[in-house]
Amino acid sequence: MPLAEHSELRRLVENVVSGLGLRLSERQIEQLATHFSLLLHWNRKINLTSLRHPEEIAARHFGESLFLTKVVKLGTGLLVDVGSGAGFPGLPIKIACPAISAVLLEANKRKTAFLKEVIRSCGLEGIEARSERLEEAARGELAGQAQWVTLRAVALTADLLMDLKKLLAPEGQLALFLGEKDALELARTPGFQWAPPARIPHSERRVILIGRAAAGTEGS
Repeated sequence: MPLAEHSELRRLVENVVSGLGLRLSERQIEQLATHFSLLLHWNRKINLTSLRHPEEIAARHFGESLFLTKVVKLGTGLLVDVGSGAGFPGLPIKIACPAISAVLLEANKRKTAFLKEVIRSCGLEGIEARSERLEEAARGELAGQAQWVTLRAVALTADLLMDLKKLLAPEGQLALFLGEKDALELARTPGFQWAPPARIPHSERRVILIGRAAAGTEGS
């Protein structure tokens, strides 16, 4: 990618970061810009995002992902990003919060290859991309291990929600990116304790819904 184009992506990333009031290092900004550059390059070959304008991508993908760091205190522990796709929200969160460990679950092998390329190009440690379905992960080694499970841009069903729940460690939290109407309906789901939805800045009716398994129902 030409230097001028990369510099413009850096500027867009910096605007998003400053707009959220985050303090990231030059290295972290460069890692986010590298993710951005690779996304635009790979999107010509495989469908990673339907958005075409860099300004929209910066706001919708990077901005929404990084907003989670304002909603939830992320220390050390494991984050599992389900259906990671182009790496949202998992990759920007890992870049902004390097102390966490992360697993990006993506069933599509070509998208998994993209995620691995971003991880390599950004020099990220403590993160891996797996070409694995949620149903498999919920019954494998990740079951009961995640402090945080994220899911974005995926329609939720009762079975899907139960599989997400199986990934959670005791006191682990779900962070779901969805529409406000869907969040209000989901908040009535039994077996969970939900916080009030956090409205995503500069978004029309999109929120982050944070929840945890109700006492006595973990992993059930």
